Amino acid sequence: MLPLKMLWNKILELLIPPACLVCGNRIDDRYQVICPDCEAKLYLIGEGTCPVCGSENKELPCEVCAEGNFAFDSAISVFRYSGPVRDLIHILKYNGYSSPAGYFALPIAELIESKPVLKNYDYICAVPLHRVRKRERGYNQSDLIAYSVAKLIDMPYFNPVKRRINTLSQTLLSRDHRIKNLAGAFQVKNKNLVAGKKIILIDDVFTTGSTLNEIAKTLRSAGADKICAITVARA
Repeated sequence: MLPLKMLWNKILELLIPPACLVCGNRIDDRYQVICPDCEAKLYLIGEGTCPVCGSENKELPCEVCAEGNFAFDSAISVFRYSGPVRDLIHILKYNGYSSPAGYFALPIAELIESKPVLKNYDYICAVPLHRVRKRERGYNQSDLIAYSVAKLIDMPYFNPVKRRINTLSQTLLSRDHRIKNLAGAFQVKNKNLVAGKKIILIDDVFTTGSTLNEIAKTLRSAGADKICAITVARA
């Protein structure tokens, strides 16, 4: 059942002429979420990023990787976390609008389709929310994005990890405190469904990579073969 806020927003979308979720200007296509002017301000992250952590650091070995000691094999982000992308992610997470999830899913799906090696992965999953946080928000935004991506490319969707500790919000924490905050926060539900698998892990924003890394370590401990982390945006 849809959360009340999300259900109300869907009703409004049917009754009110479509408008850009970022600036409020009218748009002609009901299936679009932002206007051409706002879309022109999106910053796509191109080639030339670090092959492991996906940072735009041009120097190798990458300083971000040296600090992070990442457990995933690779991380890729579609957009830079700025302007309309930042606004849309905030709207998706806190305002009850689900349409940005589908909007973000398309470029992620195209990214996966453009990399033949990722087509050989076994399934897509999302960064989980703790049940208390999910109950408060009504949904998990990363779940909505990941599920939409899986549907677009016809790849299995499965969430093998649960968040067993309701950690503090990472937003205002330093990198070291983020790592400590997440220690032991995740748990694999069934190791038999992880062992030997190649997994695509999806989240909304890569900031320090602490959350993705902690989940990747949890999956590694259960025997995962390959882990690729894909996020909508890179902070």
